[in-house]
Amino acid sequence: MKQNLRPLCALILCLFFILAGCSKTIEAPSQLFTGNNYKVGQQAFVNVQHFSADGKVGFSDGQRGGNANMRWVQDGQEYQFRLYGPLGSGAVQIMGGTNHVSLTRSDGHIIKSKSPEALVHSELGWVIPVSGLSYWLRGIPAPGTAPVVRLDAEKRIWQIIQQGWTISYQSYREVDGRMLPFKLTLVNGPIRLKFIFNSWQLSP
Repeated sequence: MKQNLRPLCALILCLFFILAGCSKTIEAPSQLFTGNNYKVGQQAFVNVQHFSADGKVGFSDGQRGGNANMRWVQDGQEYQFRLYGPLGSGAVQIMGGTNHVSLTRSDGHIIKSKSPEALVHSELGWVIPVSGLSYWLRGIPAPGTAPVVRLDAEKRIWQIIQQGWTISYQSYREVDGRMLPFKLTLVNGPIRLKFIFNSWQLSP
């Protein structure tokens, strides 16, 4: 009787190891959408219009790079983007809205321009898509150009491709019941920006 059970036991063990070897962690594929026909699970953060976010930003263009502490304050259509110690140039504040933008140097000198991107590049040498940041920092596409959007398994935006930039979101955290990005990377050719937030503050 025992001799007859041995082949059966051997067969069961063999099948067990075969199935174990085939077992893998299955990751849900991201969902791809073109345009604005996507639906995200956390709609609440889409309507966040008044907030501030503190953290760090790193910049690289393939040949040189730098980093700075940062603070972004959004009040409706108005924003303030403060950089502390970018490439050793001291504190810089960029203030803008629908039809205006200005940059204040650490010495108090104010420079105005029609384009925040041109202003940042001429003063700091950085390529930063300031106009889109108030949206992308929140994890939503900017208005205008139709985006390509990928969602993760939890219906959160995992990647946005828009205006020549690829914005990838590495982590979210809950803030006052809303899921907001805490780590994201922006890439446009050799240009790479990495934002890591320490905190978000939301206002009504």
